[in-house]
Amino acid sequence: MTGAFAVRAVRDLPPLMLATAAAGPLLAAGYDEAAPVVAVLGATAVLSVVVTAAAHRLPRRIGPAAALPAGLPVAAGWLVVLAVLRPGRIDAPVPAAADAVLHSGARILTTAAGAPATVDLLAFPVLAVWLAGAAGTLLRRDGHALPALLPATLLLIGAAVLNPDAVGAARTSAVLLAAAGAVLLATAPAEPRAPAGVAVRVLAAGAPRRGPRRRGPDAAAAALACAVALPGLGAAVAAPGALAGWPVRAADPRTVVDAPEEPRDVRNPLAYLGVWAADPSRPLLTVDGPSTGLRWVALGEFTGATWLPDSSYRPAGTRFPPPDVRPPRSTAAAVRVTVGALPGYWVPVPGTPTRLDGLAAGYDAASGTVMADDPVAGRSYRAAGAVADWSGGEASRAGIDTGDARHLRLPPGAPARLTDIARAAAGDGTPHRRASRLAEYLRESYTFDPGAPSGHGYADLNRLLVDPGRTGGGATSEQFAAAFAVLARAIGLPSRVVVGFGPGSGGVVRTGDAVAWGEIHYEGIGWVPYDPNPRERSDAPDRRDDDATIADDDGGADSPGGGASGGTARPVAESGPSALRHAVPGAALVLLYLLAVPLLRLRRPRGGGTARTLAAWARLLAAMRLARAPAPPAATVGEVTARLARALPAHDPARIRRLAATVNAAGYGGAVTPADASAAVAEARALAGALRRTRPWPHRLLWWWDPRPLRWARDRRRVNRPSRPGTCRRVRRGRPGRRPRPRPRSGSSPRPGSVP
Repeated sequence: MTGAFAVRAVRDLPPLMLATAAAGPLLAAGYDEAAPVVAVLGATAVLSVVVTAAAHRLPRRIGPAAALPAGLPVAAGWLVVLAVLRPGRIDAPVPAAADAVLHSGARILTTAAGAPATVDLLAFPVLAVWLAGAAGTLLRRDGHALPALLPATLLLIGAAVLNPDAVGAARTSAVLLAAAGAVLLATAPAEPRAPAGVAVRVLAAGAPRRGPRRRGPDAAAAALACAVALPGLGAAVAAPGALAGWPVRAADPRTVVDAPEEPRDVRNPLAYLGVWAADPSRPLLTVDGPSTGLRWVALGEFTGATWLPDSSYRPAGTRFPPPDVRPPRSTAAAVRVTVGALPGYWVPVPGTPTRLDGLAAGYDAASGTVMADDPVAGRSYRAAGAVADWSGGEASRAGIDTGDARHLRLPPGAPARLTDIARAAAGDGTPHRRASRLAEYLRESYTFDPGAPSGHGYADLNRLLVDPGRTGGGATSEQFAAAFAVLARAIGLPSRVVVGFGPGSGGVVRTGDAVAWGEIHYEGIGWVPYDPNPRERSDAPDRRDDDATIADDDGGADSPGGGASGGTARPVAESGPSALRHAVPGAALVLLYLLAVPLLRLRRPRGGGTARTLAAWARLLAAMRLARAPAPPAATVGEVTARLARALPAHDPARIRRLAATVNAAGYGGAVTPADASAAVAEARALAGALRRTRPWPHRLLWWWDPRPLRWARDRRRVNRPSRPGTCRRVRRGRPGRRPRPRPRSGSSPRPGSVP
């Protein structure tokens, strides 16, 4: 490794590594363990940058473009190492790595956030980080500082789309990227290049020979980096807190892709309630922990004959993603459950589940239901969740959320009298008052009958329900919860049925503790529980009155079964204008573009008189291209100024000639005083303004926001001084940081202003 390469590596590679690894915290937010994922992605960024930088020094006959594919074997080997360290569903490392490359992206979208960090789910982020690091390294090694940040920025945007709710991790990633970008731009070397029309310099006889120009950080680039990075850092820190209360939130892309469903022979959980009511003393669970109810299954689809549970279960890890709508005044509850004779695959959890240890399971975020991969009978696990407190009356002040038509749909065949009963029982008022009156109607008009036959379809409800004011018959929790949900939908309230368990006694949950209740979906607070079960029940298990949901016109609702409710709702953002979902990031990008491009184009040339003159000339050539009067690449300075004189006949030709003389002096080693340079800069700016005025009004308005001149101004050949007077050297285009070897050119020196 040469000394120049070492210096460039120490200067450029650490900021590139940091920029590439900046998306690591935000990507890691989608896994159950963030620290190992951040470490893996950070190591991937370091390997990618180092390997690509080394491959960039391959022989020129191979070409720098081969540096990107040259690093892919190393990336493949890194994935095999991950398959050993973080194995997935396939044991053999090489087949596991190949399978992960093919299916990792799809598995991420069909897996709940908080999944385990295995190679099956890590391969896609690892390859994305590798490609971003390789692309950024190639751009930086070719002399492009600002474009080198583009791959890392795109990677961060993709991570934000994948994990829109990870606000803290997003702040960390944004700060890291902004800091890396500021360092990279501030340490970018100033490499002045000669404009078109000036490709060589000739020393006059006896002129002193000067060494190569020292490179150093460009002051303008450093100032621009600070001007852009400091507000960016401030925005990255302040924006999440400022926008935390906004009702507009980004949608999780995992909700767009349907998870694959495995067929399972499961029984409707409501059907167990009638059997368990007749035999209430049989143990089902043993619970160690605080006395709280447990949610079992949420059922949101009604067919007219039965209620069906949600089936969109995504493979999940030990940590579940937070709900889109958090229950009010939630208290954390963690329990250890030992399952006895509980049938099926569904997992009882406290409130809205946040963590599950000891079982491989899938999670349905919309309903808050957990389904194990295998039957839960005889298993033990630890579950944690957030149990809501609805006594604050939040529901009395909220409106219903009608975003999901599935929770309002009643299939054909409903008896007409059900709607009449619902309207008479609910009356008028707010949605919460109407729902509370429905629950009170069911509690006060009926009795609990453990011997009632099972069934909760239209026919069963038609036989059970009576007009308000009359006394009805007896039924079990199965019929009362189903009746509440059907009557609520009949008057336009989005509803569902939930099955769970009360806290039990002595840590033992028995069949008599099983209970079903109804829930109404409110905008901004999610699903609110209502207990329609009669309080006076014969042969019923002992349940305290304060364990039942008390929903009245003034208050909220306590959880049936001692706080087993909670649950999640659809994102509140879906009830707002869809056009506002991306307004904030889009407006920020537009504002950044509108500020950055003019600042970059209007910055004053730095350096001595020669550098300032050549930079002003390059900008004038870019203005000619914008004005549709470009100069040929091989044109001399005299030919360019002649073209300018024809394009601007009203401009003073003498001033154009003075500019040409100054540019020739700067390009061929003549003396250029600061006064001459200032006059050349002012004249070039005046000519560019005159060229702008020749364009139509739309082009004039967009003149300063065209980013192409930033690239045109850098596409200039380097200048090399001859070793002796009267000779010139051909400039060889080489890699940044390496001095090209001069080759003597035979023949006489070119005339002033010519181009070799």
